[in-house]
Amino acid sequence: MRRAVLTLTVLLVSGLCSQAQTTGAQPSVTLKRVPAAPRSAATCALPTGPLPSQTRAVFILDTSGSMRGIGDGREDIFGRVKAAVNAYVRVQRPDRVELVTFDSGLRQRRSYTLPADTGRWKTDLAALRADGRNTYLYRSVAQALAPLDTAGQYATTVFVLTDGIDNDPNPAYTAARALAAFQARGPLDTLSYIALGAGIPPEAQRALAASGYAQGLSLPVGRVPTLADFGNALISVADPARIPVPFPNGTPLTLVPGAAAGRVRLAAGQVQEGAARLNVTGHLPYGTPVLLCAPPSIPGGLPRRALLRLNVGAAPSWLWLNPGADRGLRVGETVTLRYRLAPGFPAAGLALRLPPGLTGELLWQAGGRELAVRLTNTALAAGRSVAPSLVFADGQTRPLPAVTGRRPAGVGSLAAWLFPPLAVLLVLGLLGAAWPALRRRRSRRVPSRLPTPAVPAVEGVQYREDRTLALVGTGGRVTAVSTPLGAPFDLGLLARVPHLSGLRFQQDRDGLRVLRLPADLEVRQGDRLLHEDDVILPGTLLDVAVARPARQPPLGTLVGLGLPLRLRAKGVTLHVTGPYGDHVLTLRPGITDLGVAFGAPALSGLKLTISGPHILLADLPRGLQLRRAADQAELRPGTYLPPEAQLEWIGGDSER
Repeated sequence: MRRAVLTLTVLLVSGLCSQAQTTGAQPSVTLKRVPAAPRSAATCALPTGPLPSQTRAVFILDTSGSMRGIGDGREDIFGRVKAAVNAYVRVQRPDRVELVTFDSGLRQRRSYTLPADTGRWKTDLAALRADGRNTYLYRSVAQALAPLDTAGQYATTVFVLTDGIDNDPNPAYTAARALAAFQARGPLDTLSYIALGAGIPPEAQRALAASGYAQGLSLPVGRVPTLADFGNALISVADPARIPVPFPNGTPLTLVPGAAAGRVRLAAGQVQEGAARLNVTGHLPYGTPVLLCAPPSIPGGLPRRALLRLNVGAAPSWLWLNPGADRGLRVGETVTLRYRLAPGFPAAGLALRLPPGLTGELLWQAGGRELAVRLTNTALAAGRSVAPSLVFADGQTRPLPAVTGRRPAGVGSLAAWLFPPLAVLLVLGLLGAAWPALRRRRSRRVPSRLPTPAVPAVEGVQYREDRTLALVGTGGRVTAVSTPLGAPFDLGLLARVPHLSGLRFQQDRDGLRVLRLPADLEVRQGDRLLHEDDVILPGTLLDVAVARPARQPPLGTLVGLGLPLRLRAKGVTLHVTGPYGDHVLTLRPGITDLGVAFGAPALSGLKLTISGPHILLADLPRGLQLRRAADQAELRPGTYLPPEAQLEWIGGDSER
């Protein structure tokens, strides 16, 4: 009874004290608490909609002279500030960096894609000087934030580093206006205003608190922060039992599992040995996002968040249909990568992310299962390899095979490039010497050919119960062939077996339909010869008999282009183009044998030369025809190449 009376007394006293504090004249306390409400925008909640897949750091750096102690007699901290900025980039490794400097407004703005631009980043940062005269802070921050875009692709961390207070004579530029300029920000974007040896004005404090995405920190004179303590992180997780996180040991953690609720939970409630630990049960789709949260790194600051992608399930599957495509590209050349998508593949909303030096496009019909990626080398240096990637609608990325730059082929002599008149005389002289040979009867000439490698023998084709195809070779060796499900295809082209080229099929509802049979191939089902438009049922073994084992020699470095091949003349530059790509050859003075230039025995003896601004057909070997694409007229030696011509092998099936 005495305990109950004592408790009631304490409650009454507490209530009276609370009432006194509420009714007392203490407006300053109320004003300090009101701005804290908007912090809910940055609480620990998994964002909805597309999530970022890359990180971006934006440094808005004061380069007024006071950063070096000029004018106020303070310590020169500019070198240490630059070192802190560089340390953040080195440790956090953002995908993109924006470096903005200001004094009386913006001085410069530079962008870097890392790691490709690491050298330029270091050079530019080292060259920065602090020699300005003013600190137009709010105007400069607004101008730095307004152009930022691609919200959703990046998780952006902005740093404002200054040792001064805004002294812009124009009162229209305020802290609230500056922060509102970042209109394209995403749900994980943050801004940290770090005052180096200066206070943060009350107006700026209120604007920071009201923004929902920004925080402020005032440091003593001479002290420089560790910038890695600020901002959010994106982490791909392969091992949930050990996830390296950018939080100190002992930091308490909170998990927001989102759609993975009930299947993902924390195995430990705090950071241990620099890592977080999760328990994952049941099946999770590949790339399932969860959010890991930690308390603010500064008093009254924003909670720190790490978006985790749990790559513990099966990745979205696809089949690469032309792995032999030549991905070594000279400037101007293209390659097309073709894929067959598995059922349920999330193709809607796919986007292509390209490194510098490449352009490209996605070719896909809504609801279809065939996807093509066409890539063109626009400025990729020789020997440099880069990997484009696909970005899914939810922000996940999938790397594509790397593309490598190649040196230009057929570069002319130094004299030809430096002295065009001399080059013209040289060409005329060579043509004069070669003309009698061009007029000579072709029957008296025996063209030299490169050795033809042996072609793999194929004795049969299996059409299996699961509607897949396989080749049966000598000795019973079976090799599966990736084929499209609903589109016509050339079996020889897909299997890279030249003597099956022209054998075309298409999957339909009833089975495998024969679209085309080359004249020199016999395809039998038992004792019955197959004909065009026949339908082959699943579980059938076909016998293949080849009248001529190889209707054309190998294509060498051109094999990845597919068939048919076309020649496209653009000035003195020749494009050899196929369904899967394009090779470029810049002709030099003299006679160029395409078989030698491309290491392609199929083109051995096809010779071209330069005649003024045009390409002249100098020689054409037996067994090879060249037709003008516009009217199918046959081209003969001594004529100019048209803008486009088609190659045909006589006696073979040239139409693929």
